[in-house]
Amino acid sequence: MSNQPTLISVDSVTKRYGSKEIIHNISFDVKKGEIVGFLGPNGAGKTTTMRMISGFTAPTSGKVVVAGHDMSHDNYAGAKKIGYLPEHPPLYEVLNVRRYLQFVSKVKRIKRSRVDSELDRVMTACRLEAVRDKEIYKLSKGYRQRVGLAQALLGDPDVLLLDEPTAGLDPGQIQETREVIRSFGQDHAVLLSTHILPEVTLICQRIAIINDGRILAVDSPEALQSASDRTNNVSIEVSGDSHKLEQAIRTINGVKDVKFSPNKHREMYFQVDCHVESRDGIESELAKIVTTHGALHSLSRQKPTLENVFLKYINDGTQPKETKL
Repeated sequence: MSNQPTLISVDSVTKRYGSKEIIHNISFDVKKGEIVGFLGPNGAGKTTTMRMISGFTAPTSGKVVVAGHDMSHDNYAGAKKIGYLPEHPPLYEVLNVRRYLQFVSKVKRIKRSRVDSELDRVMTACRLEAVRDKEIYKLSKGYRQRVGLAQALLGDPDVLLLDEPTAGLDPGQIQETREVIRSFGQDHAVLLSTHILPEVTLICQRIAIINDGRILAVDSPEALQSASDRTNNVSIEVSGDSHKLEQAIRTINGVKDVKFSPNKHREMYFQVDCHVESRDGIESELAKIVTTHGALHSLSRQKPTLENVFLKYINDGTQPKETKL
């Protein structure tokens, strides 16, 4: 992957509307043959970044380069390299599916000799054969989303920008759409924006986590998961002298932080949250030290998952060092 050319480069990009800064000095890239998930809650800045990459709007500062074209100065040539599915697909509802895709082919200046084969290719890929002659306004939301994906695929662009591509789809359609994206990503650069964590873990080689217009992490799903030692948590219910118990727990190797919360209904009872390293045996050491200095009533371990890693980045605003693949 490291030898593949970079097809999307976002370098120190900031976007302001008036005095309000929406995107704060973000940087990441996407190489040929790579699918990168752009992950963040609603309002995090994903769509604004997509619009800058597509050339729809220009950054206030920094540079966006798509397939060698600076999108601030050469966005017409760069746009020819992009297939873009916005969050709300740009559909002409009075047209049927085939005529709409013919119209998009003309806008994209696809050679007339290629149009029929291109339409057959994208309609097959997006499972639209059964509705090819049906007016778009009569289609379900799932089919409309697939028509939007089909128009993005027309012309075999080098770069595919997908903003919430599975919104409104049923589970079967979501699986089909993932397969289309996965196959397209083998020879192209794909940036997939979503707020749904499983979406990116299943098909993406890297994940860029964004919140409040800031990139918090860029890494592979596996590397983010391995970094999740910070999210290991042991929850304990104890009773006794909280000061002595806390001092004793902090002597255990691998305990990184301890938080005591009093039980409002039972005097001298506490809920203890221990952030610990990921190693075997730490629960038994905690149980032993607690029973030595007080009484242990319950103990449970929260295993790290990519979901709570994501939530930790969002809640803490941490920014680890980026890892390139």
